[in-house]
Amino acid sequence: MKSKYGKAVTVTTSGQHALVRFDRGVNRNALDQDTILALTSVAHDLADALDIQTVVLTGANDIFSAGIDLKDPKKWKETETALLERRNVAQRGARLCRLWEELPQITIAAIEGPAVGGSAALALACDWRVMATNGFIYLPEAKVGLNMGWGAIPRMTSLIGAARTKRAILLAERLPAAMALEWGLIDAISEPLCAVETAQELAARSGETPAAILRMTKESVNASAIVLHRLGTYMGADQALVCRDSTEGASARAKFMGKP
Repeated sequence: MKSKYGKAVTVTTSGQHALVRFDRGVNRNALDQDTILALTSVAHDLADALDIQTVVLTGANDIFSAGIDLKDPKKWKETETALLERRNVAQRGARLCRLWEELPQITIAAIEGPAVGGSAALALACDWRVMATNGFIYLPEAKVGLNMGWGAIPRMTSLIGAARTKRAILLAERLPAAMALEWGLIDAISEPLCAVETAQELAARSGETPAAILRMTKESVNASAIVLHRLGTYMGADQALVCRDSTEGASARAKFMGKP
């Protein structure tokens, strides 16, 4: 069924709660440009929704997302376009995460299965994360010749410190649910297929707080916690273009995708 946000993204509401699901049904639910733009539109709409106080964001039932779609022609076939257009496309992921981070509602990512690359960055932009026991976070960007963008580095560093952030990115370690919880990357663990339910329980508890107080508290905490994040990420899109168009980057991606 196609919603106002396209076939892959749906928004359902119940009282003061919203559930946002993105599920393409193909390519391990990788984030193509259409899905990124749709989730951006969702964030714009939620920002003005005074009747919604909590939002759960989830992917497919068996996988949160495989990250940026390396086969999406709208992302990877643009080398002949003007630099201004290429920068605009490259900035979409960071803009998406920033909009979700700035939502006035409490946002909770419900993760089933892998959360890879850009999708993990999107989950990090939420206030809390719930992961099923079969889930893990995996950041392969450095291994495929790309920078870790979308504002993920300062958000991770705030949560788990510099050393563990470098370890997760440079070694591309898979961080299963138990380790992610121990490190502080996630906030709760659920049984498989129960991440949304657990996230909604957290949402219901936070929704008991008066709406204005809930929003003011989030704004105050974020003002202290993320005030310097943009300083560390404003060049992310330009770094992405440099890395993507380099021979080293192309070689790394070809190796990762099993091409000669």
